[in-house]
Amino acid sequence: VDDLVQSGGTLIECQKLLSRLGAVKVSAYCTHGVFPGNSWKRFTASSGAGGQGFHKFFLTDSCPQTAAAVEGTEPFEILSLARPIAEALHM
Repeated sequence: VDDLVQSGGTLIECQKLLSRLGAVKVSAYCTHGVFPGNSWKRFTASSGAGGQGFHKFFLTDSCPQTAAAVEGTEPFEILSLARPIAEALHM
């Protein structure tokens, strides 16, 4: 779990450690996926950079450009913030 991800290096290191310690599946959640320079590609199976060890990577659409770029790409799953924000505004 991370609030903001840019390069993703910390999450990849955590995934490696958890796998070494016996985790069968590792998933990640991040609220704001900034990912400058398309660094989200480190998390795809074709990257070869270690990010392919994630079962799922849950990401909100708070950064719409990133959400659009990763949509439909494994292991990413986009979570919309529209409903929670709308519900909060209708208190």
